[in-house]
Amino acid sequence: MRLNIAVVFGGKSTEHEVSVISALQAIENIDKEKYNIIAIYMDKKGDFYFSKENLLIDSKNYKNVNTLLSRCSNVYFVKDKNHTYVREVNTKIFGSKLNQLIDVAFPIVHGTNVEDGNLQGYFHTLNLPIVGPDTLSAALSMDKFVMKEYCKAIGVPVIDALRFDRRDFKNVDEIVKRVKTEIGFPVIVKPINLGSSIGIKKAKDETGLKEAFELAFSFSDIILVEKAITNLREINCAVLGDKFESECSALEEPFGNDEILSFADKYMSGGKGTKGSKVVGAGSKVNYVGDKFAGSTGTKGGMASLSRKVPADIDEKKAEEIRKYAKMIFKYLGCSGVSRIDFIIDKDTDRVYANEINSIPGSLSFYLFKPLGMEYKLLLDRLISIAIENYKNEERLSFSFDNNLLA
Repeated sequence: MRLNIAVVFGGKSTEHEVSVISALQAIENIDKEKYNIIAIYMDKKGDFYFSKENLLIDSKNYKNVNTLLSRCSNVYFVKDKNHTYVREVNTKIFGSKLNQLIDVAFPIVHGTNVEDGNLQGYFHTLNLPIVGPDTLSAALSMDKFVMKEYCKAIGVPVIDALRFDRRDFKNVDEIVKRVKTEIGFPVIVKPINLGSSIGIKKAKDETGLKEAFELAFSFSDIILVEKAITNLREINCAVLGDKFESECSALEEPFGNDEILSFADKYMSGGKGTKGSKVVGAGSKVNYVGDKFAGSTGTKGGMASLSRKVPADIDEKKAEEIRKYAKMIFKYLGCSGVSRIDFIIDKDTDRVYANEINSIPGSLSFYLFKPLGMEYKLLLDRLISIAIENYKNEERLSFSFDNNLLA
């Protein structure tokens, strides 16, 4: 009997559309002989939708979301004794009532409010196996400052950074003074909990720093200021497994200039950049040219222009160092499923720094496992199996004990 997999995507996030693309790629590649897919779209207000006609799995329908949702059912998740169901919010007295059993939740989401533990915690209260990180690991991974502190604690090098909140910004001159004396220009300013280069800006002087503050604070109440490495290479490594056992993917090196790429550069046509990290083509539209990966655009892609080398052209000793750090971060943050950890190599010193972790990476980093002989369908199967095994392990634990405290 096929398992019912609720693939949940979208959400109240600046990376909403990227999530939709990632999810539709996965839905296309999941083994339909083993799994029954229930596509659940989460709109930008946080409401869930389901379509009996499978309207939600066709990317063309998202050109007009309001029209699409008018043809879908507004639904909610409910735990009924030992099972979890998806049901319609407003069900007519006559006609078929949606009461869809769910066996596994598969959130393919990116960004604040959905990738940061909120959605994972919700599914946990419904007693569902969850593909990907649990509540705590998702939250730790999303907070860039906390992630850095964890890395320091386990011996993984990170770039020096300062953390500020909106109240600190009332005394901007004091912030500027601290940045100049404790880090020094140039610096990178970024929201503490966003991805896809949203709200990130490089500052080379005080004027640029204040402009970067304004941008970052428009997306988050807490920001991070870190030393900018001016002569660098970016190397990314995905990790598959859980906190007990994991394996690394092939390494990738995105190509581009030394400037930070904006969201538009990464995902929209006409962008100036050539590198990207969130969404790449899937299925038949993925092409390998030699050892260079070329993603596609259109319904199965999402990266307007993409250039990356997989595997990265890197010394094996340095590659092994990166893989070691990637597995350490994955383990001690308690990650599960597949995560992508992004590293920076300072070419002037040859030092490796962990930059950030994506606990639910775009396209689930399927293209980094393909060179190792793992097709996307197999990767998805592994992810679901890991979720079920983790759920079974948790079921063996005790979370209560008999007492008469309230008697």
